[in-house]
Amino acid sequence: MIGFGKMKWIGVSMALILFLPLLAGCALSAKQDAAAAVKPTPEQLQKVKLLNETAETMYQKVQQGDIPGSRAVLQQISDQVTQIRFEGITSVEGLNALTDTITEAKRVFQAVKFNPDAGKISAAKVRLATDSLTHASQPLWLQYYKQLQDDVNVIEQTAKASDKTSLQHASAHFEQHYSIIHPSLLISRPAEDVERMDSLVAFVKSQSMSQGMPFRNVLNAVPPMRQMLDKLFMKREATAYLPYPEPQNPILWTLAFGSVILAALGFAGWRLSKKDDGIVTVRRNEDGYI
Repeated sequence: MIGFGKMKWIGVSMALILFLPLLAGCALSAKQDAAAAVKPTPEQLQKVKLLNETAETMYQKVQQGDIPGSRAVLQQISDQVTQIRFEGITSVEGLNALTDTITEAKRVFQAVKFNPDAGKISAAKVRLATDSLTHASQPLWLQYYKQLQDDVNVIEQTAKASDKTSLQHASAHFEQHYSIIHPSLLISRPAEDVERMDSLVAFVKSQSMSQGMPFRNVLNAVPPMRQMLDKLFMKREATAYLPYPEPQNPILWTLAFGSVILAALGFAGWRLSKKDDGIVTVRRNEDGYI
């Protein structure tokens, strides 16, 4: 027979069995974070610097109207990217954004009928993306802060005026300007922050195109849009209006979850202890083994 004292230790043991994997997961996460903090080598930095210079050359050629020269330099950029290791420079999301931007630019410049405006936008995207790889603290895309804030102001004004046509135009302008720096954001900022901003941009666009009267919904989206822009551009802390708060201390959340498990098992042990005055009878089987 097993008394209540032993029952209590069995409950604690079960809790530890369930809780230790959680702690191991935290330790593994910490190791992964440490592994992610790899510093780039001088060779990597030199190659990225050359990539940025090549992108600047392409951008200047586009501005000068030298489209054949732009195509040739764009091919150089595509070739250079395949020769660079991006560990310690940007995330997987950032690398995907860079390669997608280059692929999109190649599609624009290789089109049967070249669109000069689309070419300029593509060249700007590539230029800003490569610059964000080499200037992490002061990238060129930070210059777009005022433009995007002005766009949000216009969105707010047109929504307050219940002017749906103007709201659609304002939303389209904001989306276009935001798309230019979008690859750079994925290179420079946490992907989850960019995804939140993406959701807000998509929401405002869908509301402006809806059949009903979306003005209140758009006005509700304006404060979090401003807050997310401030966070992405590192102007000030953006916490008041964020629609999807996340735990600041995941380890503490894990500990709390473990405490819940301990409490549940302790309660189960207490319930068992109340049965038969705290004594649990263990019977032998037919062969005489416990």
